[in-house]
Amino acid sequence: MKCDVVRDLLPSYADRLTSGESNREIDKHLKTCENCRQYYQEMTGEGPEILPKADVKDAALLAGMRKKRKRALLAAVIVILILAAGGLWTFIGYSVGSSKVLAEDVKLSYGRKEDTAYLEMEPRGGAFEFSSFTEKIQDSSGNIIGTRTRLKAQRFRKGWFVKGSMGWKNEIEGGDYICEWVLEFSDKTLTIRNGKLISEKDTTSLPQD
Repeated sequence: MKCDVVRDLLPSYADRLTSGESNREIDKHLKTCENCRQYYQEMTGEGPEILPKADVKDAALLAGMRKKRKRALLAAVIVILILAAGGLWTFIGYSVGSSKVLAEDVKLSYGRKEDTAYLEMEPRGGAFEFSSFTEKIQDSSGNIIGTRTRLKAQRFRKGWFVKGSMGWKNEIEGGDYICEWVLEFSDKTLTIRNGKLISEKDTTSLPQD
């Protein structure tokens, strides 16, 4: 069936007035003739009842794209849930915290640079709280020969997004001057003097306050 004949019959075809044999011929022609198929779609605003092979391939392609979008959306939802869970865990861990602070929960850096001793503490996976008290060190004659700062761990707050570090610097006044930090954790007491670790005492067997 030629294009001009099909186009003459399309109005009747659209109104379902053509015979069964004509319908079959028109359907067959619309499957293979893109111009007539487009003419029919513009005339009626719809496509033929039976999609041509090219349209079937396009439909399969669209279905594959929809599956990919669904997988991407699912992955995004999973990431959001993981982040939300991490945020909740951080909030709970930071709000409540633990009064048991172990020495291994903190990364220590200490040393001496010329006449200055330094101490830095960085928590591992959270933030911590310390109480501090500084006292003068005197010799047998009552002369002040240094300072001693006691740092007692109070609370450790865990969390993915929680960060907090502490640092101290003290000037060493003379060759015999003492700059000492005493770090009291739940399991150990560390003494650092003039940038060197001089004592590490296990306190796990001692009663806790």
